[in-house]
Amino acid sequence: MERGDEKGKNTTSQYTSKRIEIDCVIFNFEGENLKVLLVKHKDNQGNLKFELANDYIKEGETISGTAQNILRKYIGVDNSFLEQLKAFGCPSPSSSQEDISIGYYAMVKKDIEDIENEIFNPNVVWVGINEIKGLNDKHKAILDYSLKELRKNICKSAIGFNLLPEKFTLLQVIHLYEEILGIEINKSNFRRKILQMDLVHDSNEKEEAVSHRAAKLYRIDLEQQEMLSQRELNFNF
Repeated sequence: MERGDEKGKNTTSQYTSKRIEIDCVIFNFEGENLKVLLVKHKDNQGNLKFELANDYIKEGETISGTAQNILRKYIGVDNSFLEQLKAFGCPSPSSSQEDISIGYYAMVKKDIEDIENEIFNPNVVWVGINEIKGLNDKHKAILDYSLKELRKNICKSAIGFNLLPEKFTLLQVIHLYEEILGIEINKSNFRRKILQMDLVHDSNEKEEAVSHRAAKLYRIDLEQQEMLSQRELNFNF
């Protein structure tokens, strides 16, 4: 074995003995606001801190299985949209090695009230994306990267609909895109374009118990949802 190979073997051995953390950015869209699930905890000095939902991969568990367990632990479901981002490394406070994390982002379709009824951990809070403060550098990097991926992907696929209820108005879709992308959308053009795409279908129902003129409710067929998530779209914002 060459000298370089021996060095590489030692480095690999060091890292394989180190625990790997799974960090999950869990998004929810409430009203017109994009929110992220954060977990409260106290540091060694007793100061209140916030972090992303996370856990370490346990012996016998897979990477994806750990991510699913995080969803189950914090929101009571594990069948929401979940996608791996990439591996992140940052300086370890306890050793000369890097801490290794694998980032995921999830999109929760259920209403906030329904989710909160299933959360038994009093340290869980939902925070608006523009109100998040106090994350450590690693979790801030993962959050920033997940937002970049979300903004990129909702413009070329239908994954953003994972944040909407089963039946939704076109105005809700517009508010979703405006909030995530941070832009103002021409509502008439957007409505026309999304209907021309054959992306959503009229549910033959309207809003109920609203003070304004009831809008039509639309949906995406469950059979088409997986296909739509892979379908290349171009919203051309």
